[in-house]
Amino acid sequence: MNAVEEVVRHHRFIEGWLRGTAGAHELNDFLAAHTPDFTWYDPDGALRTLPELGPAMEEAHGAAPDLTLEIREPRVLLDRDGLLVATYEEHHRTPGVSSARRALAVLVPGTLRWRHLHETWIVQPG
Repeated sequence: MNAVEEVVRHHRFIEGWLRGTAGAHELNDFLAAHTPDFTWYDPDGALRTLPELGPAMEEAHGAAPDLTLEIREPRVLLDRDGLLVATYEEHHRTPGVSSARRALAVLVPGTLRWRHLHETWIVQPG
């Protein structure tokens, strides 16, 4: 698997989880895809860490049963000297609500584990 495939795979799980179609056993694999020191700036600018991600995901299971999540323009910006940086757009649609964010992800080369994620709104929900 390459970095672009990992970005898409990661978000297929998120879509299934939010829709309620992904099983609880898959959450552990999702969390294990992040390094222990994973950090994430959400689109509102709040800094999150891996210990916060698990409970947030548990609470969000099935929260958006009609969600469609689409990844657009995924690409690798840099892959050298032990650093892998990818970017993509993440578009969310539910009946009556759409949003989009641009993301920059730092992955560990070889394992493709998520080390850092920074998201910025393109279109806020509403």
